[in-house]
Amino acid sequence: MQQSPDGLRVGLVTDVGRIDDGTFNQYAYEGLMRAAEEHGLEPEVIETDLPEEYEENLEHLVEDGCNFVVTIGSRAGQQVERIATRHPDVHFVVVDHEPPEASKNVTGLVFAEDQAAFLAGALAGLVTERDTVGFVGGQDVPPVRKFHRGFEHGLAETNRRAEILDTDTGSFTDTEAGEEAGRELVAHGADVVFAAAGQSGAGVIRAAAQEGAWVIGVDQDQWITTFEEGDAPGSERLLTSAVKRVDAAVYDALTRAVESRLQSGVLRFNLSNDGVGLAPYHEADVDVSSEVKGRIKEIADGLRSGEIQTYVGPQGEDLRESLITRLTAWNWRAVLMPFLAVFSALIIGAVFIAAFDPIVWEAFGEGLGAGLSTAWQSIARAYSALFAGAFGSPADIIEGIRIYAQTGDSAQLIRAVRPLTESIRISSPFIFAGLAVALGFRCGLFNIGAEGQYFIGGLATVFVGYAVTGLPWVVHLPLAILAGVLGGAIWGGIPGFLKAQTGAHEVITTIMLNFIAIRLADFMLQVGGPMAAPGFRPVSPDIEPSAYLPQFFPDNPSVNVNTGFFLALAVAALVYWLLFKTTIGFEIRTVGASPRAARTAGISVTKNFILAMALSGGLAGLASVHDILGVIHFMPNAFSAGYGFDAIALALLGRSHPVGVVLASLLFGFLEAGAQRMQAPPASVPIDIISIVQALVILFIAAPEVIRLIYRIRAPEEEGGAVFTRGWGQT
Repeated sequence: MQQSPDGLRVGLVTDVGRIDDGTFNQYAYEGLMRAAEEHGLEPEVIETDLPEEYEENLEHLVEDGCNFVVTIGSRAGQQVERIATRHPDVHFVVVDHEPPEASKNVTGLVFAEDQAAFLAGALAGLVTERDTVGFVGGQDVPPVRKFHRGFEHGLAETNRRAEILDTDTGSFTDTEAGEEAGRELVAHGADVVFAAAGQSGAGVIRAAAQEGAWVIGVDQDQWITTFEEGDAPGSERLLTSAVKRVDAAVYDALTRAVESRLQSGVLRFNLSNDGVGLAPYHEADVDVSSEVKGRIKEIADGLRSGEIQTYVGPQGEDLRESLITRLTAWNWRAVLMPFLAVFSALIIGAVFIAAFDPIVWEAFGEGLGAGLSTAWQSIARAYSALFAGAFGSPADIIEGIRIYAQTGDSAQLIRAVRPLTESIRISSPFIFAGLAVALGFRCGLFNIGAEGQYFIGGLATVFVGYAVTGLPWVVHLPLAILAGVLGGAIWGGIPGFLKAQTGAHEVITTIMLNFIAIRLADFMLQVGGPMAAPGFRPVSPDIEPSAYLPQFFPDNPSVNVNTGFFLALAVAALVYWLLFKTTIGFEIRTVGASPRAARTAGISVTKNFILAMALSGGLAGLASVHDILGVIHFMPNAFSAGYGFDAIALALLGRSHPVGVVLASLLFGFLEAGAQRMQAPPASVPIDIISIVQALVILFIAAPEVIRLIYRIRAPEEEGGAVFTRGWGQT
């Protein structure tokens, strides 16, 4: 709109209803009047009593000389479009209507109802005690569908057990139908009711609140309107309202028009620009726990950043209904970055392979073409060996399957899949150790003591494995696993306690405890030591067979893969559930994000520091459990495999997320297994090349700007990260 402010004449036509009805009509009026008062305008207002009067009222404003008309268009957008075509010199601003691109003089004010409703559904899922909630809609229009679908998806975000009962009133103005619907939902077991039905919805929540259910309002703060600022019965049962700031949107549109900045098209209002959200809890504030408030805030932050999606389309459709829409909604940029990091590391690794191959240098002496050809052959030979060492030869696997199918002899097949099983075996302790450090990161703690926790967990599990005899495996094996977890947890809990009580930085204390653990293991297992086996080898006695982790191939001792891999995946799933689906996990992550804010919310920072480090140590202890109970069946003096330090890289590469840690661990496990084949002829590549590749992967993940610069990828608008460490004494 390019109309001069001096010639601006403003009008408002309500939807069916008055300007004081507590719905969009009232708030559009308030936003319009606020802007008009600031800019010295005198709006003309027409209230619509019947639907058939709506178009006539719009025409009346135009005839009176209004060249800027505000109205409500969730049901009458097409009527506004027709009138706008007849009056190209008049600019129409329509709440809840998205005009087509061809419109030249219509601006739609569109709201992310799904985001506000998602928060309402998440709150309902956290508050419900019966796992039954209710939704009431008015008429079948896109905003109501978005409220409904967003509420449904938000409920599933926090409470997948909860059932949703839904109905509609068929009207936005029939309060009696709303009251009947509200009472009916409560009678069917709903203890939280959400209504998106205008004045009908006001009747819904009034009736449901008086029946004892928690209720959630819609569009505007219904504690102020429907419950008369707490004076109406049932106001204490109003949790909040999923608000749409129609007043702010209309104010913004008129201000733009005055400043000649308003264009046709769509102005969108969502959580990011405070166009939607939840109203205050008012009287229910004392009934909503700090944990619930914190969880809702976390979900709101996730919706703003895009980390959490509502999966609701512009017409209220469910974007999760088909695989194609799920794939298109996926954050492919986030997936692309790790892939490009690995790809780039392999490319640079190829340069090292060729650069340090003397045969390649000899070929370059014969000419550039010969040198490049030989370099390509050297790289292809090395990476072919890497693939074969990590996954096995496809031809050998197919041949092994053929022989097994024809003769029943599995020897060839087992040999063919041994590289794959070895990759899985190497990856398993990586998963445990990576999860240990990642969990510490989530609480803002840098656990460099996973190596020492690995040692102590190993001492505990091997002791129970050989010293406890006469038990069946169903008792002995869990007991040995538990011993390893407790050993690591106790060793991890020590720096957590020191951090919480004295402020001693966990980086320093865990490093020192690493040396203590290593020397303690050295003392216990040296020849003649308290836990040493008889003889001249500094090792523990062999554990009892009843403490063995079951093997996949028990008749072939050369294949060491065992059920520890499935245990690792189960533990990763458990860590994910703990961190993201429980109150304990929420508190851990809150302390990691801001200890001061956590303390203000009533969360014990001391308790969570100790708990997080103990859990982290227990996970590191599981890495030694896997190696002792599943692979070597005793503990040698020189037990360390460097898992504790590799775990730091795995946690960073996996972004401290259990799924990311599992994928990073598999990558490192497959690289290490493949490196063993690369060392052998004909590739004869030093194993250090794989260490270089791993280091480069970490470098590119830690410095994503390098990847973005190389591949010209635009950085996201907002990017946040976890707080990993703090200074000495900062809690």
